[in-house]
Amino acid sequence: MKLSALLAGVLLLAACPNQSRNDSMNALNAGNKANGAKQFDTAIAEYQKAVAAMKENHLAWYGMGGAYAGRQSWDKSADSFANAVQLEPDQAMYQMWYGVALYEKAVQEAKDAQARKENKKPEEVQVDYANVNFQTALQHLQKAVELNKDMWRAHYYLGKIFKESSKPKEAADELSKALAANPREAAPYVALSELYRKWDYSAEAVKVASQGAANVPGSNEVTDIWFSLGMAYDDQGKSKEAIDAFSKAIDTSKGNQKARFQRGQTEFRTGNYDDAKKDLTEFQKSAGASLEFQKQQANKMVMEISAKQNPPPAGGAPANPKDNAVTDMLKKGGGPPPKKK
Repeated sequence: MKLSALLAGVLLLAACPNQSRNDSMNALNAGNKANGAKQFDTAIAEYQKAVAAMKENHLAWYGMGGAYAGRQSWDKSADSFANAVQLEPDQAMYQMWYGVALYEKAVQEAKDAQARKENKKPEEVQVDYANVNFQTALQHLQKAVELNKDMWRAHYYLGKIFKESSKPKEAADELSKALAANPREAAPYVALSELYRKWDYSAEAVKVASQGAANVPGSNEVTDIWFSLGMAYDDQGKSKEAIDAFSKAIDTSKGNQKARFQRGQTEFRTGNYDDAKKDLTEFQKSAGASLEFQKQQANKMVMEISAKQNPPPAGGAPANPKDNAVTDMLKKGGGPPPKKK
């Protein structure tokens, strides 16, 4: 949000010199302090006091929406941002976060519905975005960039919606605008690289991910970019470069199990069985339930590696050690021990 607009909002609220206004502003300040410390429950309670004292306190509604977003409570977040937008529809930041909350709410509802249908946990399902309605989120995000074209997050979410709505050209355009507005954010690089991979434009995917790896600070942020770069190199059949990129993804975040699986898979394919077995075994131990299918694939590869490294003798199944001892004795001219009378 532009500073001038925020100040205008503060001055508007300050124009009501009464006890309710003072109580509302005090609660707003307390909520902002708690929100800044990520004490979301405390923040929400203070924001609720603020709007109870003065319903038109749009700053409190906005803060409440952010606190609910911090808790991943997207339905309540969307309701709070809706009140802020209703009070101040020309605030680009309000429009953007309302659109973001509506997007995340739609995705969460789709996950929950699919999880119930498949009798799984929400984090274990893959959402079918073709059946998700993003229209209202789209409208508010478009309004946000109409008010302020430099809002990278709004362009990023617009790109996600267009990508998931099978509009790749529009998606690429919005993601490129997100990168231009803020080249230090990781998410647009990952999304655009994956979009190019989906089109089989692997060279463009490598270029975008390489730029992201160079521009984005912070290990937690850049790990997904290195993973995308590894996947793009893998698409090109450049196994060495792919393994290097996956290794950097793991180095920047030990919890990047997708990168560990892909590195193990690439090592397996290139015949580097010892390293592949190490990666795939670790992946099986550490990966979460959402990667169950990949864990099954890893198990098959580990079994195949063991079979390659420990082949059975030419005569068939591995011999019993006792049988080997008897064979050695016979070769030396001996015979079976005499039977006891």
